[in-house]
Amino acid sequence: MRIVAACAAVGLTIACASGDQLLVLGGQTREGTFQGFEGGKFLFLPSRGKFMKETPSRVSRLVLANKTKATYQTTDGKSESDAVLKGYEKGKFIFLKDGKETAVIPMKIKQLDLSFETGGDAGGGSYPIPAVDLATLGGELTQEQQGIVDRFVAAKKSFDEFLAESSAMVAEMDKLKGPKREELLNKLRMRKEAEQPLRDSLRIAYRALVGAFSEPDGAAEQPAKPEPAKPAAGRAAGGLRSLAK
Repeated sequence: MRIVAACAAVGLTIACASGDQLLVLGGQTREGTFQGFEGGKFLFLPSRGKFMKETPSRVSRLVLANKTKATYQTTDGKSESDAVLKGYEKGKFIFLKDGKETAVIPMKIKQLDLSFETGGDAGGGSYPIPAVDLATLGGELTQEQQGIVDRFVAAKKSFDEFLAESSAMVAEMDKLKGPKREELLNKLRMRKEAEQPLRDSLRIAYRALVGAFSEPDGAAEQPAKPEPAKPAAGRAAGGLRSLAK
């Protein structure tokens, strides 16, 4: 089964790529969605194709279509949340927080996750993964890949439905006053605990999806092989053939 069919079967909402740009060695620019930084590598989903994992030594610049809130952990155990990621250039991630700009080199970052806000209130929270357009991955699926896609779609559907229910409860609460409002607010608070397992399941399913549909490291740069020089004479041709053995 193709991924497109899998998406259509469950009515999965397809999100457009954000228009982020990843500039890699050789002057190539890939457009798509920056997904985060983990294990010493940039995670990037092109507007069409598999997930890319690129080492900092191969990335010259990351340009974000929208400045995004991010949480990152450093190798010395420190954690920073709600910092705005402005991009990556000159070998450093650029963050902005409380009006102060901070530059951090990749080797000091253990993990960088973006915040995907849902506009939540007492029941909204934030989305645990970036938008993924499954249709762009394309191709025929193996049985294992199909199982990974199915689990991701099911986890996303469960989480989305839970958030939708919470959002509806928030909207209803805003219309109420007194004891009824307080009662509904308490229910929303209790739902936060119930949300965590769904959030964790979606994260796990997303990680599996990335693993199953990732290009080999360094796939962003695929330099064309130079055409072999044409020999001027038969003896020269024989010499080239012998060197190639």
